Amino acid sequence: MKQLVQSAIAICLLLSSISFAEAADRIITGDVVANRSVTLASRIMGRVTAIHAEESDTVSAGQALVELDDREYQARLKIAEASLERALADQANKQRTLKRLESLGESSAVSQEAIDAALFGVEAAAANVKVAEAEIESIRVTLNETRIMAPFDAVVIGKMAELGMVTQPGQALYEIQDQSSLKFQARIKERDLKDLAVGDAATVIITALDNLELEASVARLIPSGDARHTFLIELQLPAQQGLYPGMFGKAVLR
Repeated sequence: MKQLVQSAIAICLLLSSISFAEAADRIITGDVVANRSVTLASRIMGRVTAIHAEESDTVSAGQALVELDDREYQARLKIAEASLERALADQANKQRTLKRLESLGESSAVSQEAIDAALFGVEAAAANVKVAEAEIESIRVTLNETRIMAPFDAVVIGKMAELGMVTQPGQALYEIQDQSSLKFQARIKERDLKDLAVGDAATVIITALDNLELEASVARLIPSGDARHTFLIELQLPAQQGLYPGMFGKAVLR
């Protein structure tokens, strides 16, 4: 009987210590996420003529991932450049005409109406030059869209582009992630929000890495709750071999 009483007391003390530990440390579950993750899409219609990256490849900022057939746009550019040359020639001719008329006008050899008409012609020619220049700029912007570039150093995690396919505006071609810096993302209850601040220490335990413990810190608290009255929190993780976005873990907030 005495042994049973002692055992019961020991169990109560153990449960009490566990309760105190839970009060001191809050445990939340979440996932490892990448620093940045984007989907690259085509803004124009075009046939894919070259693919330069596959899934799991590491790519650099400014590297071309996909090339679209640009022959039609190159032809449009040549036409627009020819139009600009013609507009510049017309502008120069009208300026010479205006200059001659203004010289004759000093001796009253031509009317003021003729000079005004020539001046209008010069202004119209200048406007045509601006239109031609804008057309060239527009085509060059479209030409740039025939090469889909990586906006930052990243890892390719999804490839939807295929050689020969015809893209549509807005069609996703690649998914890439910046994995240079990883974070742990989870949701906390609203009652815990007041006790946390950016910079607070935490320990993140990664299940898939044999419960590896990583020292982390609170990087961001999103001040907007969801329908369940929980708030998003992000912890900055240290660099760790074998750690990837999507891994499950637990965070102990202190």
